[in-house]
Amino acid sequence: MLERVGRPEQIGGVEMLRLENGVRVARLRSMGGLDALVVLDRAMDIAAASFRGVPFVWHGPGGILPPHPGTMNDDDFARNFFGGLVTTCGLEAFGASGHDQDGSWTMHGHVNHIAAEDISVRVDIESEDAFAELRGVVRQNRMFGETLRLERTWRMNRSGTLLRLRDRVTNEGGEVQPHMLLYHCNAGYPLLDQHLRVSLSQSSMKPRDEQARKGLTLWDRGGAPQVGFAEEVFVHVPQAAPDGWAVAEFRNDALPMSWAIRFRPEQLPACFSWRMLGTRTYVMAIEPANCPTIQGRIEARERGTLPMLRPGETREYALEFAFG
Repeated sequence: MLERVGRPEQIGGVEMLRLENGVRVARLRSMGGLDALVVLDRAMDIAAASFRGVPFVWHGPGGILPPHPGTMNDDDFARNFFGGLVTTCGLEAFGASGHDQDGSWTMHGHVNHIAAEDISVRVDIESEDAFAELRGVVRQNRMFGETLRLERTWRMNRSGTLLRLRDRVTNEGGEVQPHMLLYHCNAGYPLLDQHLRVSLSQSSMKPRDEQARKGLTLWDRGGAPQVGFAEEVFVHVPQAAPDGWAVAEFRNDALPMSWAIRFRPEQLPACFSWRMLGTRTYVMAIEPANCPTIQGRIEARERGTLPMLRPGETREYALEFAFG
């Protein structure tokens, strides 16, 4: 392949860019496959993505704003949430904002509002398995609080049909710390319409509340946008196949296009789905998580489901995003 191009960037790779508002981003691009925007200044989450020219993730109305690592209220989260292929929620909490003996947190935690450091890029156009790789470190630190380090690696294959995410979270402090983590993966138009179907390998599911109970039979279906639609959240227990992976899939045979999310239940034993068919807030999400309590850290502690990280302890997480 090197004999056929003047530079590897001719067929894809990684471009380091800066938006007009100063936010650092990296563009992962493959020949005829995935095109994704990794927001380096927002925990290396992916805010925009298309596959073979078709955009398939939902964009929050606020767009890609600069990081806001300080304390925010829930209204600020709604203004800053860019949705995208994945928004990472954590590392100390997800769900509702709150305060307990270990400190305070904003809705869905702080990590998405922290810029990555130590960015490195590797491109190998001869390898089908690792065509482009992007690495970085996100440090979530607070005086008299958590000292957590996220080492993040994105790896895209040459055809742009498979994107791998590898995360390592380490407690670098001297105290045991709460550690809640959720991957918010957000399908949008045109993947989301009345033809969309969602599947998930699971052993059980239940609605979060009475509103979700009303839509229980439709949890896996898209639909047209509706004025005044009330969000529906469902709680799933994922089940691994013999290879150790659980699979969630968005499929739209009218495009046709599919987006599969694979994760390991021994690392992420919970999963939530979000059905929100409102006007403009028109999105369905799959959310693998390391804690089964969607109501937040306070309730997770009360239920005895709050994950904790000992000093020096590391947890690893693997996800794969496949496109077809």
